[in-house]
Amino acid sequence: MRKQKNIFAVIFIFMMMILSAMCDNVRGPFIPTLKQEFLISNKGISLMVVMCSLGYMLFTFIGGILCEKIGQKKVFILGFMFMIFPLIGLYFCNSFTVLITELFLLNVGQAFIAIGTNTIIPIIAISFQAILMNLTHFCYGLGATFTQRVTGVMLYRGVTWKQIYFIISIITIIIFIGFIFVKIPEPHNIKNKEKINIKVILQNRLLYLYMIALGAYVAAEMNTGIWFVNFMHDTYKFDGNKSSYYAALFFGTFAVGRLLGGFVAEKFGYIKTVLVSVIIAFVLYISGLFIGENGITIIAMSGVFFAITFPTVVLTINKVFEKNISFITGLIITVASGTSMLINILIGALNDSIGVYKAYYVIPVCLLICVVFTYLIHINTKDILVKNRREQNV
Repeated sequence: MRKQKNIFAVIFIFMMMILSAMCDNVRGPFIPTLKQEFLISNKGISLMVVMCSLGYMLFTFIGGILCEKIGQKKVFILGFMFMIFPLIGLYFCNSFTVLITELFLLNVGQAFIAIGTNTIIPIIAISFQAILMNLTHFCYGLGATFTQRVTGVMLYRGVTWKQIYFIISIITIIIFIGFIFVKIPEPHNIKNKEKINIKVILQNRLLYLYMIALGAYVAAEMNTGIWFVNFMHDTYKFDGNKSSYYAALFFGTFAVGRLLGGFVAEKFGYIKTVLVSVIIAFVLYISGLFIGENGITIIAMSGVFFAITFPTVVLTINKVFEKNISFITGLIITVASGTSMLINILIGALNDSIGVYKAYYVIPVCLLICVVFTYLIHINTKDILVKNRREQNV
């Protein structure tokens, strides 16, 4: 009976990840339209994304604390409430200020959904955690692929960005109604109300290695989603339909990588697999930029090697740190989101100062930083993770 309840919980977590991907990835195709409608520059778009990141960053941290105190089910419900109202509000949006405000609130909801998901999977899955975590995030890649392509086609055919947000609001309400009746397991530490020892947590150097590695990765992934369409539009004059094809290809290969990557990580080791994967992603991305217009396909295909990084690294947090896992996870993801926000500001400013093409090199630089700090995590956690794998197989 418990196993059956967990299956329903996993199904709804998959659905929530697809929904979150839809909310995140409509923004990229909207950028040329929003720039024209609100008469804003790339700096204005950068400000919009900063507010999204700020909402996500602050409330990921708060969500991590709430998961420790009230449990993931209530955090999920809060997430839905913060998503539904701004999605409806975006349909009635008539100014850039209102747009930014609604997107900030939307990202508050997404933050609660994300932290609930990333901290509940290790509780639901006793074995094959990397597979389930990557399948969960595969759903994000699936949603991102679908959204990038369908949004581009819908805009091309005359559907407005406001109407698209309204459609997403209806989908959100339907999923929320179903989720109310789903049983979410409570982690053991909720019942014991384990004290959060911030001083001890901040003294652990592994915390900072995780922050930098994951921060650099999230910056690369999220800013690809945000700026890739704009990069193709401004640099190579691709129209919305053609740009959305390559954006969808990136997230399509990304989704395939997450579908299969968990099995690879289980076989060869979590951090070791991530390290090799990010190295390949960096090589493909930088090569595609060097080649130029004919390299766009190579950049898009690098998505398969982005795929397992975030879910697999987040999963290892549960194995490397012994206490306050939800709080630590929230803290690391908060800093990662903050890093992505700062990189977005940098790219937005560089777009207007040195040009879109040169500014886009910031993304492969982020991947290189991720490679360095993932290697440092690997050499510092190798023994811990090997021990955990042996205990899990006993």
